Amino acid sequence: MKKILSLSMLIVGTIIGAGFASGKEISSFFGSNISPLVAPLVGLGIFLLCYLFCTIGRVFSSRDFGEVNQKLLGKLHVIADAFLLLNSLIVLSGMLSGMDSLFNSIFPIAPAYSIISGVLCAIIVAKGLKGLLKGNSIIVPFIILFIVLICCFNIGQPNFSFAFKPFTVPAIIIYVCMNIMLACTVLTTVDEKPKTVFWASLIAALIMTALMLLIILTLNGSETNSEMPLITIASSTSKVLYYVAVAAVATSIFTTMMTALSGLSGWLTPLTGNKHFAVAVSLIAGLIVSNLGFENVVAYLYPVIGLVGLIYVILCAYFLAKKSFAFKKPFGKRNRKVHDGGEKA
Repeated sequence: MKKILSLSMLIVGTIIGAGFASGKEISSFFGSNISPLVAPLVGLGIFLLCYLFCTIGRVFSSRDFGEVNQKLLGKLHVIADAFLLLNSLIVLSGMLSGMDSLFNSIFPIAPAYSIISGVLCAIIVAKGLKGLLKGNSIIVPFIILFIVLICCFNIGQPNFSFAFKPFTVPAIIIYVCMNIMLACTVLTTVDEKPKTVFWASLIAALIMTALMLLIILTLNGSETNSEMPLITIASSTSKVLYYVAVAAVATSIFTTMMTALSGLSGWLTPLTGNKHFAVAVSLIAGLIVSNLGFENVVAYLYPVIGLVGLIYVILCAYFLAKKSFAFKKPFGKRNRKVHDGGEKA
């Protein structure tokens, strides 16, 4: 049970970044007056893709996603590696800039916030997957509690319309793929039993469905188009709730930052031969690119990641099915040869 909860918290912690916890990600992808049905459909997509990538990790038992891509995609692994590295770098830089944006309005000493949080994140990531799992297991429950508190105080009189807009279904697919692209760099290194993977993916999907539904109802019941909608909503309610919202977004930024940094450093470690050096280089690169700004990353780069991510998911599913069939076919042939030989004897 402990392994199931740790893995499910890792998945949730990866997906709940600054964009999700602040509400900006959801409003950017789905607009205003969002149908509550979006939440369970996104949850279903998260469950299926988490299970897919955890299964890939279990089948190939690889140390990093570069090794998985090489085994799974063959010659196409170079393109896949480049995309996933770019994705991790974009998300890492977005989280670092998000940390500065979040706290700079309280006390303007940026980029101190991104540097301090980045160094702390690097220390945890340098300890490996165990450190990442432990960090998420401690932090994620607090994030969930904070988001629930913020939303419950601000749902008000939301719009419960279940009508779908023309772009809603494509947006759901792209949104799920975008979120899983970061998680897959860690999930493919998880080597757990199918039962553990199934229940961890299901628990994570149910948690994400519930949280997303609360955020949708909150956004539908208000009118705000700020950089971080939930922060703005909380600040107009009370000072206490505002600081609760800041704490929730800050911790969610940190959990996503850990996964992004882990993905980048995991790829660089075999090249540099030193894990700590790889973590340091990855962090410096993220701090440099963080000048893009949080709002621009969420509004313009996240949808691109989702579109390319959809292609990556299709390729992974296809090659996994193809390789699974290839593994079974020789086994069947060997059985037939032995059987035929027995009859001739």
